[in-house]
Amino acid sequence: MEFRGNEHEPLLKAQQIEQQLKPKWISTRVKVMIYAMINTIALLIAGSAQTQYIYEYVKSHDFANNSATNSNNSFSKNESCSANGTSDYKIQAISADWSWYITLAEYGIAIPFIVFIGPLVDRIGRKPVLLWNLSLMTLSFAVKTLTIYLKLNLYYFLVGFAIEGLSGTFSIFSIACCALLADTTSKGKDRTIVMVIYDALIGLGAFVSFIGTGYLIEFTGFIYPFAISGGIFFFFTILVAITLDESLVHHETESRIKVSAFLGQIFSLFTNVENISRGVSYILIYLIIFLIYNMPSSGSITTIFTLSSPFCWSSEHIGWFSAGSSILVFVGGTVILKILQICFKNITDELVVIFGLLSSVASYILFGLSTNDWMIYESAAVGILKILPIPLIKAILSRAVHPDKQGALFSNIYLLDTICTIFGSTIFNNIYHHTVTLHKGFVFFVMAGFPFIALVMMIFVTCKTNSTKDPIELDIDNPQIQNSDTPS
Repeated sequence: MEFRGNEHEPLLKAQQIEQQLKPKWISTRVKVMIYAMINTIALLIAGSAQTQYIYEYVKSHDFANNSATNSNNSFSKNESCSANGTSDYKIQAISADWSWYITLAEYGIAIPFIVFIGPLVDRIGRKPVLLWNLSLMTLSFAVKTLTIYLKLNLYYFLVGFAIEGLSGTFSIFSIACCALLADTTSKGKDRTIVMVIYDALIGLGAFVSFIGTGYLIEFTGFIYPFAISGGIFFFFTILVAITLDESLVHHETESRIKVSAFLGQIFSLFTNVENISRGVSYILIYLIIFLIYNMPSSGSITTIFTLSSPFCWSSEHIGWFSAGSSILVFVGGTVILKILQICFKNITDELVVIFGLLSSVASYILFGLSTNDWMIYESAAVGILKILPIPLIKAILSRAVHPDKQGALFSNIYLLDTICTIFGSTIFNNIYHHTVTLHKGFVFFVMAGFPFIALVMMIFVTCKTNSTKDPIELDIDNPQIQNSDTPS
C-alpha cells in the first residue's frame, strides 16, 4: 500500500503534490543520474591515486630500511618492485596503516555530520544539503592538492580528509540523491531498477576516471589527479546550484529545526510505526544484512596487493583493471538484473540479493588465492553480481518507508555504511599488516566470511517470509488500519 500523506492535509496541497509529479520528475531523475556520474568521476580521479600516492610516499621516504637512496619526492609511478622480502613487506604494512589513518580521519569525523545533516534532507530540502557537501569537498581537494604540491608530510594530507569528513563524505551526497530518486519513482520494480541504474552510472563514472587517472599518474605524477578533482567539484557545485529544482514539498520552518531533534529524526523509523509499512523487525534485519555485507573494506588493500610482488602492476595497469572491473560489476550486473526481471516475471529482489551475495563470496576467495594476473581477472568476473545487494536492499527498504522519511532511511543506511568503512578499514588493514608475511591473500578469505554470513541470514529471512503470510502494511490514508478504535 502506498503512502500519500494523511487525512488532515488540505486538498490544495495534495493537488500541488500531484502537479509536481509529472514531467518534472523525469527531468529531476535524469539530473540526479548525471550528478552521480560527475561526482564519481571527481571522487575517483583522485581516489584511485590516493593509495598509490601513499605507497610511493612510503617507499620513497624509505621507512622500511631507513635508506636515503630513494628519497626523491618527485615519484609518479611504481618504478621498482622488488621480490618478496622484508623491505617490501614493511612498505605494504606501513601503507596499509596510513590507509587506515586516513579512513579514521575522514569517516570518523563524518559520522556525527551524517547523523545531524542527513535527516535535514526531509526538513530543509535535498538541494541545500547537496550544496553543503559539494562546497566542502571542493575545499578538501584544494588542501590535498596543496599538500602534494608543497611535498608536505602525510600528516597534512590527513587535514584534507578531515575536511572531507565535515562534508559528510560521499554518504551525504548519496542520501540527498537517493531521496530525490525516491521522490521521482513509484514503488515496485520501477524504484528497484532506478536504484540499480543509479549505481550503474556510478560504475560508468568510475570506468572513465580509473582509466584517465592511470595515465595521468604515469605521465604527470600525483598533483594533477587531485587538482582536477578539486576543479570538477568547484564547477559541480555551481551546476547543482543553477540546475537542480527542489523536490521536497513539505519544508520545515527554521524555528522548528532544532539540534535536539536530529537524533529523534534519524531514528524516527523505529520510534513511530506510522513511518513504515512493515514491522520494525523487518527494517532492522535488512539493515543488519546491509551492515554485515558492507563490512569488508578492500579498495586500498587491493591496490597495495597489486602494486607489490609478484604482480608489480603499474598505474596504467591498475587503472585499466579498476575500470574494467567497475564496468563489469556495475553495468554487467544491471544488465543481468534487467534480463532476470524480463525473463522471470515473478523473480523477487530478495532472490537476486542472494545471487549477489554468492557472487561476492566466490570473488573474495578467488582473489585471495591469486598468484598471477589471470586469477585476479577471473575473480573480478566471478564477482559480476556482487554490487546488486546494495541497491536492491535500499530499494526494498525504501518501499517500506513513508515518502517524507526517505531522508531518515538513507541516513540510517549511509550511517551504517560509514561505520562499516571505519571498522572494516580498522579490521582488514590491520589483518593485512600482520599476515602479509604469512599469506598476502589471507585477508580476502576473512572478507569472504562477511557476505557468507549475510547470505545465510538472507536465505533464512526469505524462507521465513515465504512461509508466512505477508504482514499487514500500514496505510496512513486509512486511519482504520492504524487504529481500530477510530470510527468509520
